[in-house]
Amino acid sequence: MNLPTEDLLKLYENMLLIRRFEEEALKKATEGLYANYHSGIGQEAIPAGVCHNLNSTDKTMITHRGLGVLLSRGISAEQLFSGLYAKQSSPTRGRIPVYHMGAPDLGILSGTSMVGSVVPLAVGSALADQLEGNNNVTISFFGDGAVNRGDVHEGMNFACVRKLPIVFFCENNFFAKSTPIELSTAGGSIAARAQGYGINGYCIDGNDVITIHHAAQEAIKRARSGKGPTLIECETYRWAPHSTAGDREFARTKEELIKWQKKCPISRLEKKILKNKNIDIGHLEKMDKKIISEIKKAIKAAENAPYSSSNIATENVYR
Repeated sequence: MNLPTEDLLKLYENMLLIRRFEEEALKKATEGLYANYHSGIGQEAIPAGVCHNLNSTDKTMITHRGLGVLLSRGISAEQLFSGLYAKQSSPTRGRIPVYHMGAPDLGILSGTSMVGSVVPLAVGSALADQLEGNNNVTISFFGDGAVNRGDVHEGMNFACVRKLPIVFFCENNFFAKSTPIELSTAGGSIAARAQGYGINGYCIDGNDVITIHHAAQEAIKRARSGKGPTLIECETYRWAPHSTAGDREFARTKEELIKWQKKCPISRLEKKILKNKNIDIGHLEKMDKKIISEIKKAIKAAENAPYSSSNIATENVYR
């Protein structure tokens, strides 16, 4: 199944936006300008490919490495940088990490900092939509480091029993912080666990945005039609360390990183787009320059924005 050139360009632009944002966000964190940062460089195809299929009323639940999803759903780079700098202009008004933010008007569910705990929360969203009888779907994003937690199993089991309108996307980058997946996860495949729940499960190339788009499209269609969840394991690789909190790379090698960088999702789509005689490299370079300019403006605006007043810390807190 081929996508129209217009869709390919939208996917490319989205991935490029995520990449340029991530590069600058990681750089600023490394310079110590704000707190710990979990980079998603190298994993841009997953948020772009999945979110391209969503309606504005569909829901998404992310974890720490999910800012690409927020960009894909309409949160601006300026809002995210304001959140990283803990400024008043951020969606969280500087009170919590920006990857825990919520934006109901964009279908963004507010998450938690506990690995795996977002899965049952996303399931609750899907249950609410089922009870209300609407046509919405919830997408639950989580990493391979979450799959062995009890709350992930409980959430998936409940969703499958009730045939809830939810799709589970596991971003498998093969390392839970510094632990390789073969030392933590039995069975050889996360997607194979779908058999135990009686649902469809697939392991796909997480660096091929077109493959992800099609897999998400089918799973979302299935969820909307009342046929229940799908578990999709996307094999990918993060180019940066787990976070900027001084995490050591015990098992990852330079050779392994280079191998995966050659599978760059943006470069792969670029080659496909350039096969179209109506699009040349100059068009893509112009797109890149525009995005870089927007990112620089976003950073400047965030840095110049004021911090929140202290009384905001106690707003919406009840005793």
